[in-house]
Amino acid sequence: MSVTFAKVKEEFDIRRYLWAKSEWEREINEAFPNLLTFKGGPAWETLQYLRQLNRREQELVVGGLFKRFHPDAVKTMGETCSPDEENFRARTDDFFRLRREYWGLCQLEASADREFAPLVWQIMRSRAVMLLGEIEGPGGGSLKQQHDAALRAKLEELFRPIPVPCEEEIAARKKAGEKVRFVSKFKLQKMMMARFEKEFGPQCVASSYDDLCDPHSLYEIRGPGGWRISTHFWFGRGAGLLDYCHGIFSEAKVVQQGARGPYEGSLVLGSMISFCSWLGICSQTQWEYLANPEEVERACDAVLDQCRHFFAVAPKLLAGLEFEKISSW
Repeated sequence: MSVTFAKVKEEFDIRRYLWAKSEWEREINEAFPNLLTFKGGPAWETLQYLRQLNRREQELVVGGLFKRFHPDAVKTMGETCSPDEENFRARTDDFFRLRREYWGLCQLEASADREFAPLVWQIMRSRAVMLLGEIEGPGGGSLKQQHDAALRAKLEELFRPIPVPCEEEIAARKKAGEKVRFVSKFKLQKMMMARFEKEFGPQCVASSYDDLCDPHSLYEIRGPGGWRISTHFWFGRGAGLLDYCHGIFSEAKVVQQGARGPYEGSLVLGSMISFCSWLGICSQTQWEYLANPEEVERACDAVLDQCRHFFAVAPKLLAGLEFEKISSW
Protein backbone atom coordinates (compact mmCIF):
# COMPACT_ATOMS: atom_id res chain seq x y z
CA MET A 1 0.00 0.00 0.00
CA SER A 2 1.50 3.32 -1.10
CA VAL A 3 1.04 6.63 0.73
CA THR A 4 2.08 10.22 0.24
CA PHE A 5 4.94 11.74 2.20
CA ALA A 6 2.47 14.22 3.70
CA LYS A 7 0.49 11.36 5.26
CA VAL A 8 3.65 9.69 6.54
CA LYS A 9 4.79 12.94 8.16
CA GLU A 10 1.34 13.52 9.62
CA GLU A 11 1.40 10.08 11.25
CA PHE A 12 4.93 10.64 12.54
CA ASP A 13 3.96 14.01 14.03
CA ILE A 14 0.99 12.45 15.84
CA ARG A 15 3.17 9.68 17.26
CA ARG A 16 5.79 12.19 18.42
CA TYR A 17 3.07 14.30 20.06
CA LEU A 18 1.61 11.33 21.96
CA TRP A 19 5.10 10.27 22.97
CA ALA A 20 5.85 13.81 24.22
CA LYS A 21 2.74 13.60 26.37
CA SER A 22 3.94 10.35 27.92
CA GLU A 23 7.40 11.86 28.45
CA TRP A 24 5.92 14.72 30.47
CA GLU A 25 3.95 12.24 32.57
CA ARG A 26 7.15 10.32 33.23
CA GLU A 27 9.04 13.49 34.13
CA ILE A 28 6.40 14.55 36.66
CA ASN A 29 6.00 11.05 38.14
CA GLU A 30 9.76 10.67 38.65
CA ALA A 31 10.28 14.15 40.20
CA PHE A 32 11.82 15.77 37.11
CA PRO A 33 15.06 13.78 36.74
CA ASN A 34 15.98 15.29 33.36
CA LEU A 35 15.04 18.89 34.15
CA LEU A 36 17.33 18.63 37.18
CA THR A 37 20.38 18.31 34.90
CA PHE A 38 20.12 22.00 33.90
CA LYS A 39 21.47 24.82 36.05
CA GLY A 40 20.06 27.67 33.98
CA GLY A 41 18.03 28.58 30.92
CA PRO A 42 14.41 27.78 30.00
CA ALA A 43 14.47 24.17 31.23
CA TRP A 44 15.74 25.22 34.67
CA GLU A 45 13.20 28.04 34.83
CA THR A 46 10.34 25.70 33.91
CA LEU A 47 11.37 23.33 36.70
CA GLN A 48 11.46 26.12 39.29
CA TYR A 49 7.95 27.20 38.33
CA LEU A 50 6.53 23.67 38.30
CA ARG A 51 7.87 23.05 41.80
CA GLN A 52 5.54 25.74 43.13
CA LEU A 53 2.43 24.06 41.75
CA ASN A 54 0.30 21.10 42.72
CA ARG A 55 -0.03 18.05 40.45
CA ARG A 56 -3.16 19.32 38.69
CA GLU A 57 -1.60 22.70 37.99
CA GLN A 58 1.58 21.04 36.71
CA GLU A 59 -0.49 19.01 34.25
CA LEU A 60 -2.19 22.16 32.99
CA VAL A 61 1.17 23.85 32.43
CA VAL A 62 2.72 20.99 30.52
CA GLY A 63 -0.46 20.40 28.52
CA GLY A 64 -0.27 23.95 27.26
CA LEU A 65 3.46 23.71 26.59
CA PHE A 66 3.59 20.60 24.42
CA LYS A 67 0.37 21.47 22.57
CA ARG A 68 1.98 24.77 21.53
CA PHE A 69 5.03 22.95 20.14
CA HIS A 70 3.05 20.28 18.26
CA PRO A 71 0.35 22.36 16.49
CA ASP A 72 0.03 20.14 13.41
CA ALA A 73 -0.60 17.01 15.47
CA VAL A 74 -3.03 18.85 17.74
CA LYS A 75 -4.98 20.09 14.71
CA THR A 76 -5.00 16.68 13.01
CA MET A 77 -6.27 14.98 16.16
CA GLY A 78 -8.96 17.61 16.65
CA GLU A 79 -7.66 18.63 20.05
CA THR A 80 -7.58 22.14 21.47
CA CYS A 81 -5.81 23.91 24.27
CA SER A 82 -8.24 24.39 27.15
CA PRO A 83 -8.65 27.87 28.70
CA ASP A 84 -6.94 26.61 31.87
CA GLU A 85 -4.01 25.24 29.86
CA GLU A 86 -3.66 28.53 27.99
CA ASN A 87 -3.83 30.48 31.25
CA PHE A 88 -1.21 28.41 33.04
CA ARG A 89 1.05 28.40 29.98
CA ALA A 90 0.86 32.20 29.83
CA ARG A 91 1.67 32.41 33.54
CA THR A 92 4.68 30.16 32.96
CA ASP A 93 5.89 32.41 30.14
CA ASP A 94 5.41 35.52 32.28
CA PHE A 95 6.79 34.16 35.54
CA PHE A 96 10.50 34.18 34.79
CA ARG A 97 10.39 37.14 32.48
CA LEU A 98 9.01 39.04 35.45
CA ARG A 99 11.56 37.40 37.75
CA ARG A 100 14.41 38.69 35.55
CA GLU A 101 12.86 42.15 35.37
CA TYR A 102 12.38 42.24 39.14
CA TRP A 103 16.00 41.23 39.72
CA GLY A 104 17.09 43.99 37.36
CA LEU A 105 14.91 46.48 39.25
CA CYS A 106 16.47 45.46 42.58
CA GLN A 107 19.95 45.85 41.08
CA LEU A 108 19.03 49.26 39.75
CA GLU A 109 17.67 50.39 43.12
CA ALA A 110 20.94 49.36 44.75
CA SER A 111 23.07 51.19 42.18
CA ALA A 112 24.01 54.80 41.55
CA ASP A 113 21.28 54.98 38.87
CA ARG A 114 18.43 54.40 41.31
CA GLU A 115 16.55 57.46 40.06
CA PHE A 116 15.49 55.39 37.03
CA ALA A 117 14.03 52.63 39.21
CA PRO A 118 10.52 54.16 39.54
CA LEU A 119 10.22 54.32 35.76
CA VAL A 120 11.29 50.68 35.41
CA TRP A 121 8.79 49.68 38.09
CA GLN A 122 5.95 51.40 36.28
CA ILE A 123 6.88 49.59 33.06
CA MET A 124 6.83 46.16 34.71
CA ARG A 125 3.96 46.84 37.14
CA SER A 126 1.21 45.91 34.67
CA ARG A 127 2.82 42.49 34.08
CA ALA A 128 3.06 41.95 37.84
CA VAL A 129 -0.66 42.70 38.15
CA MET A 130 -1.44 40.28 35.31
CA LEU A 131 0.47 37.54 37.14
CA LEU A 132 -0.71 38.25 40.69
CA GLY A 133 -3.75 40.47 40.37
CA GLU A 134 -4.21 43.87 42.04
CA ILE A 135 -3.33 43.51 45.72
CA GLU A 136 -4.80 45.62 48.51
CA GLY A 137 -2.26 47.49 50.60
CA PRO A 138 -2.17 47.72 54.42
CA GLY A 139 -3.05 51.42 54.52
CA GLY A 140 -0.98 54.60 54.72
CA GLY A 141 -0.10 56.79 51.77
CA SER A 142 -2.09 57.03 48.60
CA LEU A 143 -4.13 54.11 47.32
CA LYS A 144 -1.61 53.59 44.50
CA GLN A 145 1.29 53.60 46.97
CA GLN A 146 -0.52 51.02 49.09
CA HIS A 147 -1.13 48.79 46.09
CA ASP A 148 2.48 49.16 44.90
CA ALA A 149 3.87 48.30 48.34
CA ALA A 150 1.63 45.24 48.58
CA LEU A 151 2.55 44.16 45.06
CA ARG A 152 6.27 44.51 45.75
CA ALA A 153 5.90 42.50 48.95
CA LYS A 154 4.07 39.75 47.08
CA LEU A 155 6.74 39.61 44.38
CA GLU A 156 9.43 39.34 47.04
CA GLU A 157 7.52 36.53 48.74
CA LEU A 158 7.03 34.77 45.40
CA PHE A 159 10.61 34.97 44.16
CA ARG A 160 12.57 34.63 47.42
CA PRO A 161 12.39 30.78 47.60
CA ILE A 162 13.73 30.37 44.05
CA PRO A 163 17.48 29.67 43.82
CA VAL A 164 19.52 32.38 42.14
CA PRO A 165 19.75 31.55 38.41
CA CYS A 166 23.30 30.88 37.27
CA GLU A 167 23.10 33.84 34.89
CA GLU A 168 22.55 36.20 37.82
CA GLU A 169 25.18 34.51 39.96
CA ILE A 170 27.74 34.90 37.18
CA ALA A 171 26.76 38.53 36.59
CA ALA A 172 27.21 39.25 40.31
CA ARG A 173 30.61 37.59 40.36
CA LYS A 174 31.76 39.58 37.35
CA LYS A 175 30.46 42.79 38.89
CA ALA A 176 32.52 42.01 41.99
CA GLY A 177 35.63 41.87 39.81
CA GLU A 178 36.02 38.10 39.52
CA LYS A 179 37.23 36.70 36.22
CA VAL A 180 34.76 33.93 35.46
CA ARG A 181 36.09 31.31 33.10
CA PHE A 182 34.24 28.51 31.30
CA VAL A 183 35.39 25.37 29.53
CA SER A 184 36.52 26.31 26.03
CA LYS A 185 34.21 25.38 23.18
CA PHE A 186 36.98 23.40 21.51
CA LYS A 187 37.73 21.33 24.63
CA LEU A 188 34.01 20.78 25.13
CA GLN A 189 33.64 19.60 21.53
CA LYS A 190 36.55 17.18 21.93
CA MET A 191 35.11 15.69 25.13
CA MET A 192 31.56 15.35 23.75
CA MET A 193 32.75 13.75 20.50
CA ALA A 194 34.88 11.25 22.40
CA ARG A 195 31.97 10.27 24.64
CA PHE A 196 29.47 10.00 21.79
CA GLU A 197 31.81 8.00 19.54
CA LYS A 198 32.68 5.62 22.35
CA GLU A 199 29.03 4.70 22.87
CA PHE A 200 27.47 5.11 19.42
CA GLY A 201 30.45 5.03 17.06
CA PRO A 202 29.81 1.49 15.76
CA GLN A 203 26.27 2.53 14.72
CA CYS A 204 27.37 5.64 12.83
CA VAL A 205 27.37 5.51 9.04
CA ALA A 206 28.57 9.08 8.53
CA SER A 207 30.05 11.92 10.55
CA SER A 208 31.56 15.36 10.12
CA TYR A 209 32.77 18.21 12.26
CA ASP A 210 34.03 21.77 12.16
CA ASP A 211 36.41 22.91 14.88
CA LEU A 212 37.01 26.44 13.66
CA CYS A 213 35.40 29.60 15.05
CA ASP A 214 31.88 28.09 15.30
CA PRO A 215 32.52 24.44 16.22
CA HIS A 216 29.89 21.82 15.57
CA SER A 217 29.75 18.05 15.02
CA LEU A 218 27.32 15.81 13.13
CA TYR A 219 26.70 12.06 13.31
CA GLU A 220 24.30 9.86 11.37
CA ILE A 221 23.05 6.38 12.24
CA ARG A 222 20.87 4.16 10.07
CA GLY A 223 17.32 3.89 11.35
CA PRO A 224 14.57 1.51 10.22
CA GLY A 225 12.61 1.73 6.98
CA GLY A 226 15.12 3.68 4.89
CA TRP A 227 15.50 6.56 7.35
CA ARG A 228 18.59 8.01 8.96
CA ILE A 229 18.79 9.69 12.35
CA SER A 230 21.23 12.56 12.66
CA THR A 231 22.63 14.02 15.87
CA HIS A 232 24.00 17.53 15.66
CA PHE A 233 26.11 19.20 18.35
CA TRP A 234 26.85 22.89 18.56
CA PHE A 235 29.25 24.43 21.06
CA GLY A 236 28.38 28.09 20.80
CA ARG A 237 30.28 31.15 19.75
CA GLY A 238 31.54 31.62 23.29
CA ALA A 239 32.60 29.05 25.86
CA GLY A 240 30.78 26.63 28.14
CA LEU A 241 27.79 25.79 25.91
CA LEU A 242 26.61 22.34 24.80
CA ASP A 243 23.65 22.15 22.40
CA TYR A 244 22.28 19.05 20.66
CA CYS A 245 19.37 18.00 18.45
CA HIS A 246 18.27 15.13 16.20
CA GLY A 247 16.88 14.99 12.69
CA ILE A 248 15.22 12.19 10.71
CA PHE A 249 15.61 12.10 6.93
CA SER A 250 15.48 9.60 4.09
CA GLU A 251 18.64 7.82 3.00
CA ALA A 252 17.52 8.07 -0.61
CA LYS A 253 17.47 11.44 -2.30
CA VAL A 254 14.52 12.35 -4.50
CA VAL A 255 13.70 15.19 -6.86
CA GLN A 256 11.50 17.73 -5.08
CA GLN A 257 10.00 21.08 -5.95
CA GLY A 258 11.50 23.95 -4.03
CA ALA A 259 10.98 27.71 -3.98
CA ARG A 260 13.64 28.07 -6.68
CA GLY A 261 12.57 25.08 -8.74
CA PRO A 262 13.36 21.35 -8.69
CA TYR A 263 16.19 20.04 -6.54
CA GLU A 264 17.42 16.64 -5.35
CA GLY A 265 17.52 15.98 -1.62
CA SER A 266 16.38 13.81 1.25
CA LEU A 267 12.84 13.89 2.59
CA VAL A 268 12.95 15.41 6.09
CA LEU A 269 10.58 13.71 8.50
CA GLY A 270 11.66 15.65 11.57
CA SER A 271 14.22 18.27 12.58
CA MET A 272 15.38 20.08 15.73
CA ILE A 273 14.22 17.14 17.86
CA SER A 274 15.58 17.26 21.41
CA PHE A 275 14.53 16.99 25.03
CA CYS A 276 13.31 20.60 25.39
CA SER A 277 11.59 20.68 22.00
CA TRP A 278 9.61 17.47 22.35
CA LEU A 279 8.40 18.62 25.78
CA GLY A 280 7.54 22.04 24.34
CA ILE A 281 9.79 24.06 26.65
CA CYS A 282 11.85 25.74 23.92
CA SER A 283 13.31 24.94 20.52
CA GLN A 284 16.88 24.29 21.66
CA THR A 285 18.26 22.04 24.38
CA GLN A 286 21.36 23.60 25.89
CA TRP A 287 23.54 23.16 28.93
CA GLU A 288 25.12 26.54 29.60
CA TYR A 289 27.92 28.06 31.68
CA LEU A 290 29.92 24.85 31.97
CA ALA A 291 32.93 25.87 34.02
CA ASN A 292 34.83 22.73 35.05
CA PRO A 293 35.36 19.08 34.03
CA GLU A 294 32.76 17.82 36.52
CA GLU A 295 30.05 20.01 35.02
CA VAL A 296 31.07 18.94 31.53
CA GLU A 297 30.86 15.28 32.52
CA ARG A 298 27.37 15.77 33.95
CA ALA A 299 26.22 17.60 30.82
CA CYS A 300 27.71 14.93 28.54
CA ASP A 301 26.02 12.23 30.64
CA ALA A 302 22.69 14.03 30.25
CA VAL A 303 23.12 14.33 26.47
CA LEU A 304 24.03 10.67 26.12
CA ASP A 305 21.03 9.66 28.26
CA GLN A 306 18.72 11.66 26.00
CA CYS A 307 20.32 10.29 22.81
CA ARG A 308 20.09 6.74 24.11
CA HIS A 309 16.45 7.31 25.02
CA PHE A 310 15.53 8.74 21.62
CA PHE A 311 17.42 6.08 19.65
CA ALA A 312 15.48 3.44 21.60
CA VAL A 313 12.06 4.96 20.87
CA ALA A 314 12.74 5.99 17.24
CA PRO A 315 11.98 2.52 15.78
CA LYS A 316 8.54 2.65 17.42
CA LEU A 317 7.89 6.14 16.07
CA LEU A 318 8.93 4.98 12.57
CA ALA A 319 7.26 1.54 12.53
CA GLY A 320 5.18 1.10 9.37
CA LEU A 321 6.40 4.40 7.88
CA GLU A 322 8.93 2.86 5.51
CA PHE A 323 10.32 5.13 2.85
CA GLU A 324 9.64 2.54 0.14
CA LYS A 325 5.88 2.89 0.75
CA ILE A 326 5.92 6.56 -0.19
CA SER A 327 4.48 7.13 -3.68
CA SER A 328 4.69 10.93 -3.93
CA TRP A 329 6.10 13.92 -2.13
